[in-house]
Amino acid sequence: MKPQYLLAALLAVTSPVIADAQAPADTAQLADIVVTGTPVPTRAGAIAAAVTVLHGDELRSRGLRFVQDALREVPGFYVVSGGSFGAATSLFARGGESNYVKVLVDGVAANQPGGGFDFATLSLDNVERIEVVRGPASVVHGSDAVGGVVNVISRNGRGPTRVGASAQAGSFGSLGVEGSASGGSERLGWSGGFGYFGTDGIYAFNNRFEASTAAGRLRIAPDASTGLVFAARVGSNSYAFPTDGAGALADSNQYSKGRTLVLAATAERRLSAAVELVATLGALETRYEFADAMDFDADTIGFGFASARRTEVGRRSADIRAHVRPATSLVLTAGGQVERLGERQSGWASSNFGGGSFTDEQPPFDQTRTTRAVYAQATADLPSGLALNAGARHDDDEAFGGFTTGRAGIAYSLAKGPRLRASVGTAFKAPSFSETFADAPFERGDRSLRPERTRSWEVGAEQMLAGGALSMSATWFDQRFRDFIQYVATDPPTPTYFNLGAATSRGLEVAVALHPLRDLTITGSYTRLLTEVTDGGTDGSLEFLAGGRLLRRPTDALRAGAEYRIPDLLHLSLVAAAVGSREDIDFSVFGRVELDGYWTLEASAAMQLVRAATGVHLALTTRVENVFDAEYETVVGFPARGRTLFVGVRAGP
Repeated sequence: MKPQYLLAALLAVTSPVIADAQAPADTAQLADIVVTGTPVPTRAGAIAAAVTVLHGDELRSRGLRFVQDALREVPGFYVVSGGSFGAATSLFARGGESNYVKVLVDGVAANQPGGGFDFATLSLDNVERIEVVRGPASVVHGSDAVGGVVNVISRNGRGPTRVGASAQAGSFGSLGVEGSASGGSERLGWSGGFGYFGTDGIYAFNNRFEASTAAGRLRIAPDASTGLVFAARVGSNSYAFPTDGAGALADSNQYSKGRTLVLAATAERRLSAAVELVATLGALETRYEFADAMDFDADTIGFGFASARRTEVGRRSADIRAHVRPATSLVLTAGGQVERLGERQSGWASSNFGGGSFTDEQPPFDQTRTTRAVYAQATADLPSGLALNAGARHDDDEAFGGFTTGRAGIAYSLAKGPRLRASVGTAFKAPSFSETFADAPFERGDRSLRPERTRSWEVGAEQMLAGGALSMSATWFDQRFRDFIQYVATDPPTPTYFNLGAATSRGLEVAVALHPLRDLTITGSYTRLLTEVTDGGTDGSLEFLAGGRLLRRPTDALRAGAEYRIPDLLHLSLVAAAVGSREDIDFSVFGRVELDGYWTLEASAAMQLVRAATGVHLALTTRVENVFDAEYETVVGFPARGRTLFVGVRAGP
């Protein structure tokens, strides 16, 4: 092991706010009911899949502002960002592609058609918890749930009214503010929150980033048998960036803007002690705008290039399911879903390379497709300690036709011994709209494309020792990916996208949590990932090189952390991360390169300054990211942020 990895391991053994919801340590913290892994809320110990629960209050108490920062601490997950605040940010789960994670906001799919999702601006404002399912989950969530599912769940207001606010300022001209309020009773609960973050960015010019979010949730229970939940989240952002595709500083007026709206509504009705109906409606609207005006220097010498592009995506979904409990320990679920996806694109490009100005309008693009699905699942949680999960789903899409997935698992808790589990499943990712419908000079879609698919199995064990003071978990997973959709340069009208290539990804995820003192928590995680391209698909592909590793996935990743609290006075947190080497494509030379491993250290503290008689606290907060100013890249040509300091105040109960 390299010295920097050993040092990170010695600091402590993942962040204290990370707890595997299947591990006994998490059971001791909360009623571990998970709504993401199965169609019905289920005790985490009865789910055979690997599940992690992250808690919003704990994440915010450490100064984290975006979901991507929390996901860095999940075993098997690796977050890749273009460096500065607001840069495009992807998530690789268990070695899968960056579009292999289903992202839900209050249960509503937030991915772009084809699975892509940019985590750069998804904030933690008004978030109660984040549920993460690792491994294939298409049997519950359909397309895109190949490597895992991330479900961001809004705060469930309950109890006396609580109001909180915070403000932070820091490096690179950064400023952040947020506020929240919640309250309610058994029959009515509400919550709301807002946040803003702005910064000048890490580059010397044209790197301003701003993001704002407003979110709310309303829960109504007219009677003991009926429940209604409404949730909304709206966000907007702007990002100026001076870099070209290889990371060179080349543009003074290039920028993008985005807006996202997510709406969710759920109705539950218990017909009897054994039968319950649930209906869910969801809507997603996203708008992305990119603009790059003609550069003044280029205009002066008679050469230049300018372009603009606008993309709008809409998703509408309806899901209805029935839960039947023929016995206390058995739940049978059957349901159906309809989802309508639409995408519109428009744009233009203008150039002047000395022979006069030329403007090319992008061909009109406005496409939709509908997917219908039926599914069934059984969950048994027996008093003997045995738990069984089994399910199947069939999706029928207007573009690619039908696709069937399944998953089955078993878990068994030995008396005063470990909890053992195993599962096997399949999953798929549908083609994007461009891959299916594009009709441009250098890009032509193919409606006969098949979805990308995977077959996966995993085994795991969890053990609690010393009366709960020490908990450990380990998972081995093995995945087979095939039918990758690759771009191949051809002469349209011949399609440019084909199902080509295959790869494997297998590895080990280990997590530990130690509580040597009541107010001290030491935790850690380690992931060993082995990927291999078994079929490159096409000659000359830099992305899929037969016999090579999948890009941007580290072989080794370690996180270590410690958290110490003095109630009503002090909260300290220390998190170290060590990441091994990865391969990437250097577009300045159009070749593969290896990125060196790196390690980072983050520290945060909150000291209470005032505690009023009303119970309202005022605290001074400090957070330092990349304490030792390590130089590294997660994407070739785009350096990560150096040492970053935030100082602020927080007021609340």
